[in-house]
Amino acid sequence: MTKSLIVLITLNLLVTCLFAQNVMINENVKEAYSNILSLRFDEAMKRIQAEKIINPTNVFIPYLENYIDFLKVTISEDEYLFDSIERKVSTRINEVKKLNDTSRFKNYFIGNINLQWATANLKFGNYATGAIKINRAYRLLEENNREFPDFIPNSITLGVLHIMIGLVPDSYSWILDLISIKGTVAQGQKELIKAYEVCQNNPDYDFLEDEILFYMGMVNLNLNPDPEFTDYLISKLKDSYGRNLMNTYLAINAMMKNGRNEEALELFATIDKTINYYPFYYLDYLHGECFLRNLKTSMAVKEYHKFLVNFKGQNYIKDAWQKIAWAELLDNDTASYLKNMQQVLNYGKGNIDADKSAEKAAKNGTIPNIELLKCRLLFDGGYYEKAQKILNAINDDELSLAEKVEKNYRLGRIAHRLRNYELAKKYYNITIEAGSLMPQYYAANAALKLGNIYEIEHDSTRAAYYYNVCLDLDFNEYRNSIRVKAKQGLKRVSDN
Repeated sequence: MTKSLIVLITLNLLVTCLFAQNVMINENVKEAYSNILSLRFDEAMKRIQAEKIINPTNVFIPYLENYIDFLKVTISEDEYLFDSIERKVSTRINEVKKLNDTSRFKNYFIGNINLQWATANLKFGNYATGAIKINRAYRLLEENNREFPDFIPNSITLGVLHIMIGLVPDSYSWILDLISIKGTVAQGQKELIKAYEVCQNNPDYDFLEDEILFYMGMVNLNLNPDPEFTDYLISKLKDSYGRNLMNTYLAINAMMKNGRNEEALELFATIDKTINYYPFYYLDYLHGECFLRNLKTSMAVKEYHKFLVNFKGQNYIKDAWQKIAWAELLDNDTASYLKNMQQVLNYGKGNIDADKSAEKAAKNGTIPNIELLKCRLLFDGGYYEKAQKILNAINDDELSLAEKVEKNYRLGRIAHRLRNYELAKKYYNITIEAGSLMPQYYAANAALKLGNIYEIEHDSTRAAYYYNVCLDLDFNEYRNSIRVKAKQGLKRVSDN
């Protein structure tokens, strides 16, 4: 081989390597990823721009840009933003497709992008498109897992996918049958735990820890809040409160789900308003919830209005108007209560359980019993003794049948939280017996909670019985969320 030919081949190889697409996990990428998960998108873009100059062929760049756009759309629920951003998705996927087929990141990135935009499409009611993208993500990630079984990021996305599949409501299960994809919550949780353990001990993937912790936290909090897991979660998140709004949100959510309202309010007060976070108006809604739960009505109304003025989406709008109405009712202003309940019918959509319940109440026109309403709010905030004191002072002779059922249900809930399980069982059974034919959620949730108690007591037979009771009841309040939890409980005890 001549010297000139060798030089020519070498130059050709250098040019090919120089312009080939690649994946580099360096300081810019890790910092950008961290900033994205902190909702500090401007800082993330500075890192991304720096990476474009240094390593313009790094395929992590379009992936990071897509992650920012996905979070903007899902947090804002702004349909105009969704329409404008979605057009960029195919371009970014084409950039990733330039990777060599031997790259473990190729199908991982394309699968993740599909899953992200499946989630966005589902949020805006585009169920057919969402199903197609979930199917595409599932196939790509399963294939990638077969080819690269030791590539731990696969476990993160597959974990999320399997959990999503396991949580599909009964009314949409036909879609899963149609596209032949399977998964369970337990399977997904195991995959996330495995990924988290590896990332904690592997410096190559340590930047993924916050993301996995977020998924693990949201699943636990929305299915079966565990006080011990909440303590663990908060301990892991504490150090990031001042610089990570997403972690702060997760901690607030964990506190609120577990009756730690005062701690949540304290954490709200620590959010640094000088940091340029992406607007997260749902936090204003949650702030209103916290104030309402300790009966600070004027402060609650202020936060709910802030949410309603700024938020561009449709979810929790009806519920926010109902909560404003409740605040007015607690202040003994019935006229303002009725006025705000009319707004429930005028604004928002009834896509989620909270909004469906608000709309039903607005159409029904019944004014809640103020004392029972106080108990509900105080209980949600973790003020159990105050709630119990109010309940004990209520004269049953002055209550309707539905209100008596609610009173017994709330007594059961308080006893349950105070770990007086025998008393909780008594009130839950009274609730089921008296309320099983009513459309309200009390009997169904009482059955769900009885299943939870017996599951804790390792009595799988009784736990399964009450989960089935819950699933057999006909009710129309919070139906989807209660039934999903009962189905997951039934799977847990059936697998043991």
